[in-house]
Amino acid sequence: MKKNTFIAISLAAVISLTPAFTTNVFADVNTDIQNQDKKINDIKSKKTDLQSELSSLVADLDKAQEKAKSLQGDFDKTGKELKQLNQDIKDINERIKERESVLKDRARAMQKTSNSNAYLEVILDSENLSDLVGRVSAVNQLVDSDKSILEDQQNDEKELKSKQTSVKKKQEEQATAIHDYEAQQNKIEAQKAEKEAIVAQLASDQASAENEKASLVSERNKASKAAAERATALREATSANVGQEEKATTTNNTTNAASTNAVSNESSKATNKTASKTENTSSKDETPSTPAPSGSGYSAMISAARAQLGKPYSLGATGPSAFDCSGFTSYAFRAAGISLPRTSGGQYAAASKISASQAKPGDLVFFNYGGGIAHVGIYVGGGQMINAQNNGVKYDNITSGYWAKYLVGYGRVANF
Repeated sequence: MKKNTFIAISLAAVISLTPAFTTNVFADVNTDIQNQDKKINDIKSKKTDLQSELSSLVADLDKAQEKAKSLQGDFDKTGKELKQLNQDIKDINERIKERESVLKDRARAMQKTSNSNAYLEVILDSENLSDLVGRVSAVNQLVDSDKSILEDQQNDEKELKSKQTSVKKKQEEQATAIHDYEAQQNKIEAQKAEKEAIVAQLASDQASAENEKASLVSERNKASKAAAERATALREATSANVGQEEKATTTNNTTNAASTNAVSNESSKATNKTASKTENTSSKDETPSTPAPSGSGYSAMISAARAQLGKPYSLGATGPSAFDCSGFTSYAFRAAGISLPRTSGGQYAAASKISASQAKPGDLVFFNYGGGIAHVGIYVGGGQMINAQNNGVKYDNITSGYWAKYLVGYGRVANF
């Protein structure tokens, strides 16, 4: 009887202590959930700010592209103007040569013999003095007219050449401005890519925080359910006939078994979570290997590049009717099964940097006009590159002249 009474008192004590214990556990879990909510809200706020910055960058990029396209249009117009000026200069030089030839023939005729007079034939053919004066005057006027026309043509040639020099200078300024805007676009693209990477990481962090919160909520709900079940079982035990020792013992065994199963389940869950984490980590570390280009890779790439010679330049174009610089290199390398980043800045970042002495045909060559990488071409050896520039797809010398001033270096994206 005393033993049964002791059991009843013990069970009553457990029941009285259980609410306090459960409340403390729940308080800790609720605090963890609140912390996760704060973390999630902070991440969302950062994402919102970054999305706003990304929108601003996209707007800046659109403006830079529109300005570059406008400048390219002006460049094309001055190119046509320059072409017409070259033709005009050629035409006027031919007319000047023809008139100089006529004047030289007349001069030779005037000096044909020492006894002849330049106007002898005119004098002999004249009918009277009045006719003679008229003929001599006409000859003099003709000669003076030819001289005047020749002088006018020579002045026109000088004016055309002066205009040609002015247009060439204007076109160089336009090309420089285009390059500046291309460099600006690369900068914006780099900033945009950086912020997009941060947004992606924040999204991943948010997903992890939300999963962790869901796990805490689930843990709290399970603990609440288990606590309620334990309290019910204990109340039932104290309300039963405490004189039946066997029944009390059975109830105690049942409670112990439930506790053991709960511990076992939690242990199993932890083991599965660890195994799952290990499996995920292993899967994440595995990366598919990329086969090296075959021996015919360079031939495929350079053949694709040469097939585009003479095609026009257009900002943002990736072919096949027109190209910008990085669109052209991407198009050529794609023929060899090699994928390159879209921009010249991205291709520079992806390439393994090499020295000029190490450079070989098939490497990329990069240029900087003062605001970051803004142009890329394909090195073909002998100090030459094939590239898409303002005048279209063509070969250019990179060791002297215009391109040598802006050369940054070489990069390798494929071991042909």
